Amino acid sequence: MKKTIAALFAITSAAVFAGANDLLVTFSTPGVDTYADGKTVLAGESYALVYTKDGVQETVLTYPTREAGRCTPVLFVVDESKVSNYSGGEWGVYLLDTRDYEADPTGETLAPRENGQPKVVNVKAKATDATIKDSMDSASATSAVAADAFEIPAPTVTGIKVDGAYVYVTVRDVVPCLEYTLQSGSDAKTFAVPEGVEKDAASTVKEITLSVPKQDGAQFFKVTTK
Repeated sequence: MKKTIAALFAITSAAVFAGANDLLVTFSTPGVDTYADGKTVLAGESYALVYTKDGVQETVLTYPTREAGRCTPVLFVVDESKVSNYSGGEWGVYLLDTRDYEADPTGETLAPRENGQPKVVNVKAKATDATIKDSMDSASATSAVAADAFEIPAPTVTGIKVDGAYVYVTVRDVVPCLEYTLQSGSDAKTFAVPEGVEKDAASTVKEITLSVPKQDGAQFFKVTTK
């Protein structure tokens, strides 16, 4: 109870110093929030106030949560001098996945922040369905952010090579926390995961190479997440 009162007091105190025409959005999640791979969100992970217009998203403010698995109470404040820059679109709060797989392949390290923003954003998920229109709005979520809420980009095949008894498919636009596999079939309608699918040891978090045994006749391929 004391913790909740302290959080509300902190938000109220911040509101006192806000400008009359600032956009103020309070936010929190009940937890347990998870990443796209089902792991619990790390303490310090970023929740972002995002503006969307004509399909283009702009991350305006981010907040590093103080606890694992949930967004602790935060007050997002968009200064009144900048509010007029955002007209005709809509606001939303998103959970960002900023785990730095280049620095730590285990996914237990968050990317550093620069000028208040994380330097790496793998994917993001909308953290609430609340409509944000006026100050002072509350966008606090009534349920946790689930793994299937993340916006997963479609992988892009950048190369196919036949070498000996194997077919090698190079893929970009992959999400480093997810595992990918290669499906193949004798036509473009029927796909199945072939035996012997392997990931190249030289793959990076940004590009992977999948290999499968070559089959007789035509082969069609599709890259999917496991």
